[in-house]
Amino acid sequence: MSKVFFGDSRDLLSKIKPLSVDVTITSPPYFDMKDYGYPNQIGYGQDYNTYLNDIKKVFKNVYEVTKDTGSLWVIIDTFRRDGEVIPLPFDFAKQASEIGWKLQDIIIWKKDKTAPWSRKGVTKKIFEYILFFSKSPNFKYFSDRVREVKYLKEWWIRYPERYSPNGKSLEEIWEFSIPVQGAWGNSYIRHFCPLPEDLVRQIILLTTDEGDVVFDPFSGSGTVPAQAAFMKRKYYGFELNKNYIEMFNTYLNDNLEKKLVAYNTAKLSLEQTSFRNKIIGLRILKYIRVLSNNLKINGINILKIYAEQTNQKLTHRHDVASARYIMLCERQHLENEIVDDIKKMIKIRPLSGFGIKAEFVFIYDYNDFVKLLFDKKNIFSYSMNNTHQYISKLTKEDQIDKGFIFSSIELNINEELYKGLK
Repeated sequence: MSKVFFGDSRDLLSKIKPLSVDVTITSPPYFDMKDYGYPNQIGYGQDYNTYLNDIKKVFKNVYEVTKDTGSLWVIIDTFRRDGEVIPLPFDFAKQASEIGWKLQDIIIWKKDKTAPWSRKGVTKKIFEYILFFSKSPNFKYFSDRVREVKYLKEWWIRYPERYSPNGKSLEEIWEFSIPVQGAWGNSYIRHFCPLPEDLVRQIILLTTDEGDVVFDPFSGSGTVPAQAAFMKRKYYGFELNKNYIEMFNTYLNDNLEKKLVAYNTAKLSLEQTSFRNKIIGLRILKYIRVLSNNLKINGINILKIYAEQTNQKLTHRHDVASARYIMLCERQHLENEIVDDIKKMIKIRPLSGFGIKAEFVFIYDYNDFVKLLFDKKNIFSYSMNNTHQYISKLTKEDQIDKGFIFSSIELNINEELYKGLK
């Protein structure tokens, strides 16, 4: 069952079973800054120690309802009182560790849209803290799902073996703009600090699977439970404002179907697929270029190479692709000699780091190699020094003389487009 409960999250154990939640994503009420209009509320009108004790009670209960593989993400910020900064995120982290939560990471949420003012001794506030806790060392965390593929410097082109086909790892600064108020339409009730949908979506992707349970003990306008539903997760929430709950339910009913369609379409974006294919193609072609250069140093001269990606089962955990390489060799080199050298070379760096499961075939007749190429469709030629931009698409026999590596892999990547990117 998925539901946002009308009630106080300090009583969450009355509604949620122990060991039933996979991830909690929340932002606790601000301390003594916002009156939500309810007696005995957490935050407003409390002294700091009482506020911390109530927050601790909530997250002790959250700990009880969280699975051993679960996690907790708390968006929280410092504030000023009596002329000094109160380090609430660090006070909270200390209390959470006393409960049993294990602090795994501290992330900076760069908010972009903030109040454009400052005063003496105070810089403009543009970020909040995101504290990431786990219940045990065995927590769910799927980093490959949220890797960056847009803003990479040009190094990935010449050094594809150093980059995951899924993109660049998450960094500790996340940039998500604060949602524009009224984003849910004219009937949307303005909330003090709504969370960005993309931020919540990223955490859900990182730490849950479809069918898992997502929880927000301070649901507010319902961003967390809404995103959970849109991503085929179950949800629980607590909220003291009935109007927020009614608005959330209406919004969910009106948008669930189209949001699920969008989620299914975007599971693996075209951009991510394109990047993955490029990295794998770059690795396959550079792998054989490096190998042939190493063989040449050992006195074995490879005349031409045909490279193609195959569908062999990957058996090593670091493998990313399989490939077949057909090598035109000089007749004086015995196949055993070449094979022995190759076996030694592919076991050590740099070739051992490419993640290529390679199959090698050797031929010694030039005409056989030419026939092989023209029996294939859409073959591209590459030089001995560049495997990220093809020389030409093969259409006639005399073009073979201009290339060293030939492949069905088409790469024409302009490094200049990526220079200067941050």
